[in-house]
Amino acid sequence: MRRAQRNSTLALVLALVVAALVLGSCVKLEQQPVDKHFYALEVTRPTVAATGAGTPAFPATLLVRRLQVAPRVAGRELVYRMDESAWTADFYNLFFVAPADMLTQDLRAWLSAANLFANVVDPGSLVAPAYILEGNVSALYGDFAPGSGKGPAQAVVEMQFLLLKVTGGERSVVLTRDLRKTVPLAANTPAELVRALRQGVAGINAELETALRTAVPAAVPPASTGGK
Repeated sequence: MRRAQRNSTLALVLALVVAALVLGSCVKLEQQPVDKHFYALEVTRPTVAATGAGTPAFPATLLVRRLQVAPRVAGRELVYRMDESAWTADFYNLFFVAPADMLTQDLRAWLSAANLFANVVDPGSLVAPAYILEGNVSALYGDFAPGSGKGPAQAVVEMQFLLLKVTGGERSVVLTRDLRKTVPLAANTPAELVRALRQGVAGINAELETALRTAVPAAVPPASTGGK
């Protein structure tokens, strides 16, 4: 009888231990998820400077290829430069989409709003382009490096562009530009960094638009006047 009671008591203890373990695992599963914040640059061309819906400056199609982004800043996490050789990615503050897709979409929309070309298309279009724009993003980060001699923390944006003219089966370089913008931060916060990056990208897009307005007419051969 006593042996049976001991076995019953042991079984009860084991059952309680198992129940405690199960409840403990349930508590862990019910913990609050990590609080992440998502941002979009949403770089748009100022409407006050828009050309309008008139005749495009150049009756040609521009193909804007997907921008290439340096591996250091290609991820969705905001990137901070903390020292000369120290970099960190913010696990809790991220872009809503990858920088390559975000910047490319905004650039196509910017150039469409500028009314420079009859059409601004992506590589999926079946329209044969007269010009092709390629770009590389080499910097898109917050510079918090102490003692760098650059003053307060700042957003850094660097891009390189190459414009090609398509003539038959040949392609010739019409324009190359290396553009860099730095924007001081009013506060060392992710939201302020995104605002400053947006301002930097907008400045680069505006400079690129100005360069295209000058470069494309020079690439178009003058019309023949004929002769007798």
